[in-house]
Amino acid sequence: MVGNGADEVLGLLARAAYDPGDEIVIPQPAFEPYGTEAILAGASVVASPLDGYETDLDDMRRRVTARTKAVIICTPHNPASTIVRERPMARLLDSLGPEPPLCVVDEAYRDFSDDPDAPDGVDLVRRHPTVVALRTFSKIAGLAGLRVGYAIARPEAIDALNRVRAPYNVNRLAQVAALAALEDTEHLDRTRAVVLSERSRLRTALDERGAPAPPSQANFLLVKVGDRAAALQAALAESGIIVRNGAGVGFPGHLRIAVGTREQNDRLLAAWDRAPER
Repeated sequence: MVGNGADEVLGLLARAAYDPGDEIVIPQPAFEPYGTEAILAGASVVASPLDGYETDLDDMRRRVTARTKAVIICTPHNPASTIVRERPMARLLDSLGPEPPLCVVDEAYRDFSDDPDAPDGVDLVRRHPTVVALRTFSKIAGLAGLRVGYAIARPEAIDALNRVRAPYNVNRLAQVAALAALEDTEHLDRTRAVVLSERSRLRTALDERGAPAPPSQANFLLVKVGDRAAALQAALAESGIIVRNGAGVGFPGHLRIAVGTREQNDRLLAAWDRAPER
C-alpha cells in the first residue's frame, strides 16, 4: 500500500489498529512520528532506551505485555544509524508467541546498508503474519518532497490499511516520479555507491578530528562532538552547510550529518577545520 510518505502510513497504521489503552513499544530515542501517532490514537507509548547506539531487543521484549498492540523497530535506526541484526530479530519475533502484536519494521534507510547481516523486511513479512515493513522513495531515490512511502504486509493487513486510507492520498506527479525512479536503476546504483564510499571516508576523517561516530548503515553519521555541538553547527551554517543538532533527536552532544558527494564532504571538512574550538 502506497502512502503520502511513510509518515502517512504510520498514521494509517495507528488509525486502523491502535485503540485507547493499547501500548506501543518504541525505541527511545527514535523517529518522532512513531510516538506522535500512537498518542493521537489514544494509545500509550512504552519507551525502550537504546543500549548506547544500538536497539535493545531484549529490553523491548521485556516490555511487551497483553496490552501491547505494536512493537516498532527502526533498522537502520534513525538517528543512531545502526541496524538490528537478522538473528536477534528472528529471536524476538519467534518469542512473541502464537498471538503476537504487530511488528512494524521501518526500513527507510535500508538501501544504504551493506551489512550482510541486515534483515529483509519483505522476507520477514513472508515468515511472520503480523510484520509490516515500511519503505520510502524519500532517501535513495531523492523524492522526499513528493512524499511516496509504502507498506509491505500480508493481504489482511493491507486491506485494513486501505479501509482507512483516503482515496487520492498519493498525487499523480508523485506516482509518475516513483515509477521513473524504479526504472532508473543507474541513478539508484550510483547514489548507493557514492554514499557507501563517502560514508566510510567521512567517518574516518571526522574520527581523526576527535569526532567519532558509530558504524553507520544509513546515509548519515551521528557524530559525537560533546560541548562543541552548537559552535560547530553554527560554523558549518556560515559555510552553507546545514547539519542537525543531536539534542533535538535525543542525542545531545552529537551532530547528525548527511553524507554528501566527495566535493560536498571536502567542503564540510574544510569548514570544520576553520571552526572555533569552543
